Amino acid sequence: MKLSLTIDPGRHTRTNVPLEMMLPEGAPDGGWMLEPGGIPGHSMNRRLLFLLDRIEAGKPTTLTATPATVPDRVQAVESGDTVAFTDGGKPVTTYHFGDRSPLPVPARPYFAPLLLDGLNLSREVAPKAGPRREIDHPHHKSLWVAFGNVNGTDCWDDADHRGFIRHRAFPYVSSGPACAAFGESLLWTSKAGDPLLDETRTFKLWRAVPCGRYLDLTVLLTAREKPVTFGDTKEGGLCSIRIAEALQGDATGSLTNAHGGTGEPECWGYRSPWIDCSGTLAGRKVGIAIMDHPKGFRFPTHWHARDYGLYTANPFAWHDYQTGWSKDGSHVLAPGTTIPFHYRVFLHEGDAATAGVAARWLDFAHPPTAVVKPD
Repeated sequence: MKLSLTIDPGRHTRTNVPLEMMLPEGAPDGGWMLEPGGIPGHSMNRRLLFLLDRIEAGKPTTLTATPATVPDRVQAVESGDTVAFTDGGKPVTTYHFGDRSPLPVPARPYFAPLLLDGLNLSREVAPKAGPRREIDHPHHKSLWVAFGNVNGTDCWDDADHRGFIRHRAFPYVSSGPACAAFGESLLWTSKAGDPLLDETRTFKLWRAVPCGRYLDLTVLLTAREKPVTFGDTKEGGLCSIRIAEALQGDATGSLTNAHGGTGEPECWGYRSPWIDCSGTLAGRKVGIAIMDHPKGFRFPTHWHARDYGLYTANPFAWHDYQTGWSKDGSHVLAPGTTIPFHYRVFLHEGDAATAGVAARWLDFAHPPTAVVKPD
């Protein structure tokens, strides 16, 4: 089977853009080769994923896609309550989700470390067997999902009163030439283990591009037989980063948002499509951006962003932020209903401006369109 893919970039020149598109009925899953350019991709459940190096503004291009055997450059391997992600054999991040992980998992899963060309951009999480140093907010573990008031249960902290976010199953863990991914089901519970809500989580790690690399995270939260109230509190976030100490806003780093705000006073509690923290680490100018998607709940999200190294998407803390919002930001999720959250994390060289974070957000929120048909 050959397919014709006509890709329209719209009004913007796109570089190093991840693309995902639905294939027609009968298209096989597996590897694909796109020409011209020898672009490798792979499909799963008829969704084709690949990276396009460049497409000029206003100039649609047509590619021919043919099933092919292509190597899995980006790999995800599940072992011992972890999923290890590598790119070209080099480690990028590991997902820790249970007691057999070498790192502690006291209450919820997380990703650690976050490596950009071997440099860890997130705060180190000490292994169970190693020495531990005193740190602030030990529940801030690299990259994670949590919230501090779910029907009154604290699913943000690691203290004794905490609730839990429990891994249940991976419907799939996949590798490929363009990205590796997993789909996961989780259960949020009270301290006593009573179910609060169901979560479906998906994650993609894309192969490195010249400017850095992308990690995509989708969180779908579904109420069970009873309503679920997300309370108005700053203690929580659906996509949370604790950055390396050297990159903190009170060290070499600086928080920046899409409206030109810089530092905690101009970023904490404000809404923005994205937020970035960049600084100097081991002699390199690097940073991490989190991008919010227009199809996510209460886009653009408010940000719980601190100069001490935490920044996270929190759309519920309207009153707690006190940035011109006098309303209660609590939300009641009716039984059987779902709220979606979609984020892209961008590990990059340079600062927000030189890394082109605004353009990368556009690629995420408004990617090129595609028409797929038999060739």
